[in-house]
Amino acid sequence: MKPLAIWTLIFAVCSSAAGQNTIGLPLIINYGKNDFHGGSQTWDIKQDHKGLMYFANNEGLICYDGTWWKNYPLPNATILRSIAIDRNDRIYAGGQGELGYFQADTKGYLQYVSLTGLLPRGNKSFADIWHIEIFNGSVFFQATDRIFELKNNIIRVFLPQSQWQFLVQADNVLLAQDRDNGLLTYRNNEWVPMKNCLALRNELISGVSAMGKDSLLVSTISKKFYWIKEDSISAPIPHPEIEPVNTDVYKSARLNKNEFVAGTTSEGCLIMDARGRIIQRISRTEGLQNNSVLCLFLDRDGNLWAGLNNGISFIAYNSAIKYIQPGITDDLSGFSSRIFDRRLYIGTSDGAYVTPLATDNNDLSFSKGQFRLIGNSKGQVWRIDEVNQQLLMGHNGGTFSITGNQATSLAPEASRLFVPTSEVIPSHYVITGTYTGLKLLDFQKDHFVNAGNLKGLYESFRYLAIDNNNTLWASHPYRGIYRLDVASDQNSYSARLYTDKDGLPSSLNNQVFRIKNRVVFATEKGAYEFDYASNRFIRSAFLEPVFGAMELRYLNEDLAGNIWFCSGKSLGVVHYTDHPDDRHFTTTWFPELKGQILSGFENIYPYNDENIFIASEKGLIHLNYKKYISTSRTLTVRIGGVKLNSDSSIFGGYAAAQSSAAAGPPTFANRDNGFHFEYSSPAYSLQSNIEYSYKLEGYDKSRSSWSTHTEKDYTNLPEGRYSFLVKAHDNLATESIPAVWSFVINPPFYKTVWAYMAYGLLFLLILYAISRWQRRSLDLQRIKYEERQQQIIALHNLEIEKNEKEIIKLQNEKLEADVALKRQELANASMHLVEREDALARVKEELQSLYKKTGHNHDVKSALHLVSEAGEK
Repeated sequence: MKPLAIWTLIFAVCSSAAGQNTIGLPLIINYGKNDFHGGSQTWDIKQDHKGLMYFANNEGLICYDGTWWKNYPLPNATILRSIAIDRNDRIYAGGQGELGYFQADTKGYLQYVSLTGLLPRGNKSFADIWHIEIFNGSVFFQATDRIFELKNNIIRVFLPQSQWQFLVQADNVLLAQDRDNGLLTYRNNEWVPMKNCLALRNELISGVSAMGKDSLLVSTISKKFYWIKEDSISAPIPHPEIEPVNTDVYKSARLNKNEFVAGTTSEGCLIMDARGRIIQRISRTEGLQNNSVLCLFLDRDGNLWAGLNNGISFIAYNSAIKYIQPGITDDLSGFSSRIFDRRLYIGTSDGAYVTPLATDNNDLSFSKGQFRLIGNSKGQVWRIDEVNQQLLMGHNGGTFSITGNQATSLAPEASRLFVPTSEVIPSHYVITGTYTGLKLLDFQKDHFVNAGNLKGLYESFRYLAIDNNNTLWASHPYRGIYRLDVASDQNSYSARLYTDKDGLPSSLNNQVFRIKNRVVFATEKGAYEFDYASNRFIRSAFLEPVFGAMELRYLNEDLAGNIWFCSGKSLGVVHYTDHPDDRHFTTTWFPELKGQILSGFENIYPYNDENIFIASEKGLIHLNYKKYISTSRTLTVRIGGVKLNSDSSIFGGYAAAQSSAAAGPPTFANRDNGFHFEYSSPAYSLQSNIEYSYKLEGYDKSRSSWSTHTEKDYTNLPEGRYSFLVKAHDNLATESIPAVWSFVINPPFYKTVWAYMAYGLLFLLILYAISRWQRRSLDLQRIKYEERQQQIIALHNLEIEKNEKEIIKLQNEKLEADVALKRQELANASMHLVEREDALARVKEELQSLYKKTGHNHDVKSALHLVSEAGEK
């Protein structure tokens, strides 16, 4: 979850007793212990090479990457007083009776390694480690009674002559302070007193900063400042313009080659130059959550971090955006601004304020001054304009002219804008828009006089513009656009109302402005112009490629031809260039200002490219546009953590690489197929400008669209190899190289190699079983076949036997039939024979009878003989 930061716009000036402050102050982001879940006090701050911020806190080491806070307590849960980071991003830490280092393991988690085991005998008992410095390959830990030097895994001990009070490395010199012997420098493995070292005797150093060539500026708790040059300490800086510092300076740090910051015990941060003069004050009055500063750090982008007695504050000191609040105590809305006669005038929700401007600052936000309420201006001030080299003020109580610190009434009706009727200076007439129509101001003898109301509509006009045909156009937020034709006598005007029936996309929320010497109408669907030929509104041909159908609420052209605009609650600028791009323009948005502009009363005053003044809900916003677009930015993005769907953390975000090349990416079981990714860009002053685009290679077909989301979830991922890539870019199209985290989801058990081997073995077993089954089946079939064959043979044999028996039977039956026939024939023959014998016998008897009768006739005897032979036969 993104931390809840207290965004505090910094306003007002310090009390007169404390001296004047700069009129523009940077944005401050306050982090309380509920944001970073640590202790109240922060004692040291450092930044690693990837841009991550580290804080030595009462409850251990705290890390912040711009989105996510993480805490790492010391093993003995004591206060962490100091930290230092080497070139390999090893974080050395020192606490109460403890010294060691934090280092990322292969899974990206910070692990603490204690070094107390390396301490020589008799040196293992010590109190707080107040400072840690890395110098010439050694790490120095400073306690009050000894300094430890760690080199090549061996710790040496340096005892003080009285008491060690400070340790610092500045400009390639390592310095330590002994209470009684002043300042010493580390040379040839020993501590050597500096020239005039006793100048700092009994002084407690709070900081040493490199200022200029070969020069160090030393600050002390007792608010004294010393120079160190050529190994010699000079006396405190005398200067008559130095403002007194009424509190102890607990810490100091270099801001740039000409400035340093002093962190005090009760006045917050004091920005000072090398001569000791206070340039800017940043305290509770300006928005700091606590005035007691324990430590200071300037990050790689030039922004200031302050560890406080209660919380941590981020000060966007190097930002091109500053905030101006003219009121001392009240949060006044700033409606309008104007620079006139080297003074800045601001119209607010409760009066007009003015402050002089320094002549030696191109960026006017650095001018020191104190706003004063302009006399006779109490009340709502809608507009301050310069007309005919004079200031006019549109006030809720009337129309005023401003001279110096005093406002003079010109007319009683409330006015909201001023439009000269001529581009030639001085313009004889100025038309004023009021709540009840139009009023005319007449310029006579170097001053304005009230020329009365113009007869016409009784309407409230907020925006007016005169086109090249001398036609006056007025917008009404709820009705449409009015075309006003002023009579030649300048006493009256006629009006015609144009609505959505006349080409406007809507009758609501239309505004009129003069851009590029043309009258342009800002609508909910882009920019329009009036076409006299068709008597209708048409899309603006020259602004259509720029804005398209974008909602427009405000337009203003600066002296360089850039077009400043408001769309919704966002602000941007169109910069025309000679680039060979077909569009010849670039659009720059300012996401950090989204929601801060004065909605409904937008106003942008582009004085020059280093001083853009923007109406805000709280005072004015100052934008150094030149610095904004020219600031060199190098964006990085990191994957700060990865969790499984089971909510178990698997990657801590701190490792330089996930794992060794030989080990490869981490692998997960198939059931662990949901992942939660957290990512961020450690660009602390640009968080509202940064958008991210991600892609899970192996799953997503394309990168996601850009968004401000800093976490992404994936669920139910199938098995495979994946790489999560995320990139960051800002509103100036600066893009980071992608951060990558690769992983592998193993297939389910039924898709593993062993499973496939089992499947193969099972397949072989099945094949073997099938083969065995087939062989057995063939054997069974063979046996059955053989049995069948035997059966068939048996049946065949039986059939043969049966057939044979049938044949035999038939043969027998035939034989029997033949026998019967033969018998019958025999019987018949026998009967025939019997009958023949009987016949023969009768014949024989007849013959014998005849023979006898014939008397033994010979022929009868022959016949009888033949019959007897036949009977014998």
